[in-house]
Amino acid sequence: MNTYNYQKTDPAVAQIIGTIDKLDTLVFFEGETLVDCADKLGKFLYDNGLKTSQIRKFLDAVKKMKYQENASGKFNYRNEAMMIKPKLAYASGRQDQKKNSVKPLMEVMNICIDKIKAKEDFDKFYKFVEAIVAYHKFYGGTEL
Repeated sequence: MNTYNYQKTDPAVAQIIGTIDKLDTLVFFEGETLVDCADKLGKFLYDNGLKTSQIRKFLDAVKKMKYQENASGKFNYRNEAMMIKPKLAYASGRQDQKKNSVKPLMEVMNICIDKIKAKEDFDKFYKFVEAIVAYHKFYGGTEL
């Protein structure tokens, strides 16, 4: 188990990170817990001003990986997922650091990515990202 210093982040985000941090891999991210975390994170991201276009870009990157997986015979899930981390860091770095709406998403996704070891973990990651986007939209996510 990794031990992340997530106490410096928002308590709602820290709770989600703590839940995921306890897992050995994402395959153990049970449906009810996954949906609950996605709901909380989607609402938090909406409340903190994350634009739909920002979260959709992230989902599109994950979807692209999913298509690459289906098209190739060999696919290293962990390596491919790791390449999302710099994209999130770049998006977060472009934000005003006082009102950084991407950073909480980056913090949660980084710990999820660290838990990806196999295809089943990547599948859970994909479902989690889709659920976050869905809840963000449900709570009113728009282009504002």
